[in-house]
Amino acid sequence: MVPYDDDALPHGPSYDQTRPQCRTRRSTGVDGVCGRRHPDVLPHGGGPGGQTRFPREARSRLWKIPHLPLSISWAPWIQAARPRTLPLALACIALGSLLAADRGYFDPWLTLWMVLTAASYQLLSNLANDLGDYRTGADQHRQGLDGIEARAVASGLIREASMHRAVQVLTFMSLVFTALTAWWGTRDLGWVYTAIFAALGLLATAAARGYTLGWAYGYKGFGDLFVILFFGPVGVAGSFFLQTQSWDPLILLPGLSVGFMAAAVLNLNNLRDIETDQAAGKRTLAMRMGRPMAKLYQTILVLEAYVATTVFIVLQADVTCSRSFLYAATLPLFAEGLYKTWKAKTPADFDRQLKPTALQTVLFALLLGVGLLIDANQCGKPLF
Repeated sequence: MVPYDDDALPHGPSYDQTRPQCRTRRSTGVDGVCGRRHPDVLPHGGGPGGQTRFPREARSRLWKIPHLPLSISWAPWIQAARPRTLPLALACIALGSLLAADRGYFDPWLTLWMVLTAASYQLLSNLANDLGDYRTGADQHRQGLDGIEARAVASGLIREASMHRAVQVLTFMSLVFTALTAWWGTRDLGWVYTAIFAALGLLATAAARGYTLGWAYGYKGFGDLFVILFFGPVGVAGSFFLQTQSWDPLILLPGLSVGFMAAAVLNLNNLRDIETDQAAGKRTLAMRMGRPMAKLYQTILVLEAYVATTVFIVLQADVTCSRSFLYAATLPLFAEGLYKTWKAKTPADFDRQLKPTALQTVLFALLLGVGLLIDANQCGKPLF
């Protein structure tokens, strides 16, 4: 706590010298000077009631002093949470809900619960990843390197115990949102469906925590598989089913598209961190394949995403019009990103591609869903 400014206080025998606890030393009390008192009234001196009021100038200076400094700085927590990753996590919810709206089903409350659930999974994954990499020593090789983001725990911005508590809190929140989403989306279908979606939510929570904590499947090269599954078919088809309360296996195709693109974002991250991951024993697919093959893998992921969606559109050609290909507007953006990825050589080069690729994935999902939704209302001439 910051003590009062001596220049703003009245001096003389009526102030400190008349108080025994202040004669030998400046005894700091709750107000930072000597005992408890109102900042502009002293319990001694002249005036009515034996009180001395400070001059107006002194009072104005005292009120500017921060008596209750914040003990928590939110900047390190925002950095560790990495909110820029949230749009990618919500892309599958947006696409699944738009596909359901294309069939005439949309529940705004359910959409809200799904958004909160997906956001809690992503934030949990980010904080758990920060903590897990610190405990395994992976972040020791990252600090101070150009183009590589500093981690909150490893850099000392957040204590390990505080991060552990935050992970526990987010785990609990994820489970609560999972239960609410599963119940709300299946309340008319019976407890069996509720149990199935609750189990999927438990698996998603475990996957969010377990990338670098516990089993740490990210260190074993399974990160891409989990990202494709949970950011893709599980997220898209799951949200579609909860909205429509019906199943259509064709929805797996656009789900795979979003999953492949999310894996492309992860692969860029792993391309950037190949050297540090190798030093830490983190055997990602990019580290195992090497940069040239990992760049080819990046290209294949993006192409597979477009192929899967195109097949989805063609299989519904009898009820689909040309506006369903609105997602193709993102093709030049991804082509430019792939070109820069092939030209990239340093970690900073790969890092610069992360944000554009993530945003392009979100744009791809939105354009696909909106294109289908427009066709549902204005399609006069099907493709075939």
